[in-house]
Amino acid sequence: MFQQKPNQNPTFSSFADWCKNKDSISKEARNTVKALLRYARTSDCYEAERILSSCTEISIYSYRDISDLSPLSTLTNLTTLILCHGRISDLSPLSNLTNLTTLILYGNSLSDLSPLSTLTNLTKLNLTGNQISDLSPLSTLTNLTELYLIKNQICDIRPLSTLTNLTKLDLGLNQICDLSPLSTLINLIALNLSVNQICDLSPLSTLTNLTELNLCNNQISDLNPLLTSTNWIKLALNGNPISGLSIPRSLLDKWHTLSEKPIAPQKAKKAIKSAYAVITKAEPEIIFCNSPYAGLASLDACESLGEPLAEQLSELTSKLLSTGLWYCLCWLIVFQPGENIKQQLSQQLYDDGFYAGSDYIYITPEDLLSEIALTEYCISKLGCVLNPETEEAFHCLNQLFEHCGWIWAYENVCIVCDRPTQLFLDNEHRLHAEGKPAIQFSDGYSLYSYHGVTLPEKYGKIHPNNWQSQWILSEENAELRRVLIQGIGYARICQELAAQELDNWREYTLLKIDNDVDDEPVYLLKMTRNRVWGVGCRV
Repeated sequence: MFQQKPNQNPTFSSFADWCKNKDSISKEARNTVKALLRYARTSDCYEAERILSSCTEISIYSYRDISDLSPLSTLTNLTTLILCHGRISDLSPLSNLTNLTTLILYGNSLSDLSPLSTLTNLTKLNLTGNQISDLSPLSTLTNLTELYLIKNQICDIRPLSTLTNLTKLDLGLNQICDLSPLSTLINLIALNLSVNQICDLSPLSTLTNLTELNLCNNQISDLNPLLTSTNWIKLALNGNPISGLSIPRSLLDKWHTLSEKPIAPQKAKKAIKSAYAVITKAEPEIIFCNSPYAGLASLDACESLGEPLAEQLSELTSKLLSTGLWYCLCWLIVFQPGENIKQQLSQQLYDDGFYAGSDYIYITPEDLLSEIALTEYCISKLGCVLNPETEEAFHCLNQLFEHCGWIWAYENVCIVCDRPTQLFLDNEHRLHAEGKPAIQFSDGYSLYSYHGVTLPEKYGKIHPNNWQSQWILSEENAELRRVLIQGIGYARICQELAAQELDNWREYTLLKIDNDVDDEPVYLLKMTRNRVWGVGCRV
């Protein structure tokens, strides 16, 4: 029935034998037998044998007691085996499961992959979250189409060069530098190389079928190897020191000069007309408004807007690159002050009853600034050449930036908003002003903000030096309480509210304030090291 060597598990020819002799085998093997009995939903060894031997798939997730796979060695009909989040380190018992096509073993303790070299029918292999460094045993698995090796200890990927049938490969969270072995994998469609140590992308230039590529958090500065493909659908490059990909100082200075300058309607009208002509649209009815609020009100009053054209107008030069690469770089070159302004204004417009979202797509000068900067990057760093059509489009982008504020562009109607009459930012480019609006338009529409946090008028119109400590006790919004605490300061709060120190530990001080508003005390946690206050809370 079995052969047994000293200090080793016996070797059985069927799962029923493993089951019947479970009291004489190691604890680790016994745990696996128990897990398989549970999977078969029976405690009868022969019934379990019947069920398991006919199974083509076994899936066991998050069972930490599985470490010895010996009881699986007889289940040779398996085509899919999933054993995740266990303590598996030895794959030897799987070496004769040659019918396996899918093997998923993520979250274990694997380092030696040698037993897998015989499983040549595998098409999908997932070994994410193990301790693997040597990939040599995988070189024989030439039928693989999907391979997942995320979060291991891999430096050398040369053994993968033979796996030319791969369409999906995930090598994220390793220590890979050299991509040369991947140059032969011409059938790859999706490749993840995030969080490695990659500098040179040139080996990827042969992978013309790639449509999805994740290169986040590497050491990439040169993007030229990515220009050979026009198939990009998903491309991620965040967290790389890409050379020259930023808003030029000249454009920043121009934005500061124009940010509070009133638009000239005739010049704005000419810019809109030219931009519509570039996208082969007739001149629309152009409506000028003093603020985004007035612009949205005008939109609501329009009966026939026609096709929305904002994306077409703001991406006049996008044909310089493949669509996927262009959109990826757009995310990386975002003008942060503009994003902050847009986010806060959009939220306030929503609170005021307007939804400035997908139904009413708009273009801001800051959006145009980013598009212009990206076009200049393509020309100066990627060697892109403007043909006459793209050159005219680039000129139109610059004219829209110079002569318009917010734009709502539709086939029949285009609404152009004037620029603000005042705009104040803090050192981190967040909307900020003390005792006055951080942004205000000529019709009086305004927004109060304290270091990027929108304030109600009752707080915003008063200088922080004159804020009252008592407001902290009645303010329900935690973010506004934090702002009030920050603006009023420790000394005034303690003095005016008679704060009592209850406890302190290292850099933390716990204060109690009696609350006459609702008879429940307020507790404040003060972090003294960086002079940052915790948000007050009621208990």
